[in-house]
Amino acid sequence: MKFKDKLDKYTKAEIWAEYCGFLDLSMDEYMNIQFRLLREQIERFGSCELGRSIMKGQKPKSIDEFQRMIPLTTYEDYQGVLLEKREDLLCGKPVAWLTTTWESGSKPEKLAPYTREMLDVYTRNILASMILSTSNAKGNFKVKSGAKVLYGLAPMPYATGLFPLLIAPEIDLNFMPSLNDAKYMSFSQQTKEGFKLAAKQGIDQFFGMSSVVYTITKNFDQMFKSGGGSSKGKLSINPAMMVKLAKAKYISKRDGVPIKPADIFDLDGFVCVGTDTALYKEELEKAWGRKPLEIHGGTETSCLATEAWSRDGLIFFPDNAFYEFIPKEEMLRNEKDPSYVPRTYLMDEVVANEEYEIVVTIFKGGAFMRYRPGDMYRCLRTSNEQEGIRLPQFEYIDRVPSVIDIAGFTRFTENSINTVFRLSGLPISNWFALKEYDGNKNSFMHLYVEIDSGSPGADFLNDQVILDHMGAYYRKYDHDYDDIKRLLGMDPAVVTVLPEGSIDKYKASTDVEFRTINPSPSQVLNLLKMVGAPFARGGELFE
Repeated sequence: MKFKDKLDKYTKAEIWAEYCGFLDLSMDEYMNIQFRLLREQIERFGSCELGRSIMKGQKPKSIDEFQRMIPLTTYEDYQGVLLEKREDLLCGKPVAWLTTTWESGSKPEKLAPYTREMLDVYTRNILASMILSTSNAKGNFKVKSGAKVLYGLAPMPYATGLFPLLIAPEIDLNFMPSLNDAKYMSFSQQTKEGFKLAAKQGIDQFFGMSSVVYTITKNFDQMFKSGGGSSKGKLSINPAMMVKLAKAKYISKRDGVPIKPADIFDLDGFVCVGTDTALYKEELEKAWGRKPLEIHGGTETSCLATEAWSRDGLIFFPDNAFYEFIPKEEMLRNEKDPSYVPRTYLMDEVVANEEYEIVVTIFKGGAFMRYRPGDMYRCLRTSNEQEGIRLPQFEYIDRVPSVIDIAGFTRFTENSINTVFRLSGLPISNWFALKEYDGNKNSFMHLYVEIDSGSPGADFLNDQVILDHMGAYYRKYDHDYDDIKRLLGMDPAVVTVLPEGSIDKYKASTDVEFRTINPSPSQVLNLLKMVGAPFARGGELFE
């Protein structure tokens, strides 16, 4: 039975129990589901060529054996099979292949196969998130057929492109732009056209990428007054929207205040996806009049987690994957010494306020076992007594420290940065980089470099020249680099030139490891003080 039919036939309590009932599970009940589905996946995965390779021919019979016998894996362990789409070597027949960035241009994009059963789980969990996004209390929600949905997520073959394709057969929704029209648009065109349609017809629900939604929100008044909210075009404006538009313009002019989305739109549901969602939530709530519900996942991991009605922490779906957690100290020890095997903890073993790298084994014929997607979470609490939730709740922190993720679009690593320097011919003798945020909460990579003073033309190089030169090569090397500037109106990188020898001088003064990617901010400040360099951040001096 389709979801739209259930809305007509069943009570809200029955629908809530079917889709959101996992929020009522005890920890023991949750783990029983995890163990049962893991046993099924071990049996299934062990019967295919890829599985036998990853599992070394072993079939563990307990969780202890599973953690001891099966190695932790990364995408390198699967690339030979997945990048060539060797379906004959998998344990389930893929009905879809999804794509994501691997490493900022230096490696091919990752591909991940989805079986029909995986998509069924994905669909149910996305519907659960949609229900929760319209909910302000347990059991209460507002989902209806015919709802107008502004869709601002990356299209297929990215994972978020599955959302409308999976939801559309289940319930009649009016996507803006339509799914058929969106197929022929770039992500940027899709976002702009969606807002133009929304200004004419209104919105009931909004699915958006956090960084893009935040940028649009910050520029909403300017965009609206410059024509983004114009009623011109073939589609006639909704009379109710015409009244809202006129009122918003009048109040804006009378009081000298900018027009906010909440002045025009009255959302039933608001869903945000992205690496920096937690950073934007408070301002998005003020602007839109509704706190966004955060969901999280990825191409290899599917839809991992959603917030509940209180919107104060991610809860992992029990039927999507088996979850393990590497404590941050263990992760850092393994990064320093790759031969060290970090210990993993299960969902019923996590500790509040601890940071973890997540490890997943995808259920229902998935291709990944004990896989490290490279994401860090903090356990906020192990239960929420006030809301009656007996499961751990998390917040997404960022990518693992060896990766700088910018707005969910592109990823910088030590290897990719070195490659661009080599291709560009820039005489960079030493460097380090870290993720920072500007005054508008936009993330960027701050690259600190030293110039080889003996190289020809070194005297003519400065921050901007290096950034422009490096950017030209990055745009060819990584198409996502260009998307950030086009969609968010910002450079994903900032360059600061340091006196030659600064980095080695600081390293010699301390016994604490100084990372090339994401050294601690305090280390950076101490380095700059030691060498007398200006405290530059985002092009502005700071103390």
